[in-house]
Amino acid sequence: MEPPKALMVVDLRELALIYEMSKEASQDTARHSSDRGTAAELHEKCTELLGRDETSK
Repeated sequence: MEPPKALMVVDLRELALIYEMSKEASQDTARHSSDRGTAAELHEKCTELLGRDETSK
């Protein structure tokens, strides 16, 4: 069974902000590991939506 999904409508500026904040949260060792994992997944989805290539970094 697939987990429930939510629909969010954001503009490009908001998506870029979510992208940056999720990257920071995924690397913050003060956060619980499950929170970092969720942030990493969100960052990955934002990367795809923004058409960024982070493989070379």
